[in-house]
Amino acid sequence: MRKGGVAFIGMILTLVFILIGMFGSWYYISVAGFSVDISLTTEVNNYLYMAILALIFCIIALIGTMGLAFNFGNAETMRKIGGGFGILAFIFTLLAPIYFLADFASQPFSSVVGFWNDFGGPGYAWYLMIIAAIIALISAISAYRAKPAA
Repeated sequence: MRKGGVAFIGMILTLVFILIGMFGSWYYISVAGFSVDISLTTEVNNYLYMAILALIFCIIALIGTMGLAFNFGNAETMRKIGGGFGILAFIFTLLAPIYFLADFASQPFSSVVGFWNDFGGPGYAWYLMIIAAIIALISAISAYRAKPAA
């Protein structure tokens, strides 16, 4: 594995965190009623679209960083694909929780589920998406800085 290995491993982590944060935020667990409401199929909003775009950009960046790390294709092209789509994955991964927060601020608390737990604080999906965005940015910068093998 060449220098692009750091970017490749970072994009794998980003992909895992986006998947967990994307689908984990749709589960709503009621503590008092012991009920689980999975609203992914019944409620689709712009947060989900941004998370899907972040997931697509992360997969493309993962392919670019994999090509950079394992010397597939042209190193310069793979560096640009991994870095460029990594930046797009960072932007959309960060926009998803920010958009959800703006949507939360405009509605009554009882009608919004997902990023927020029953006690009013942010749930785990909020933190995972922000961590995924930071890892995507670090991986994109690492891909841009990777030097091709001589």
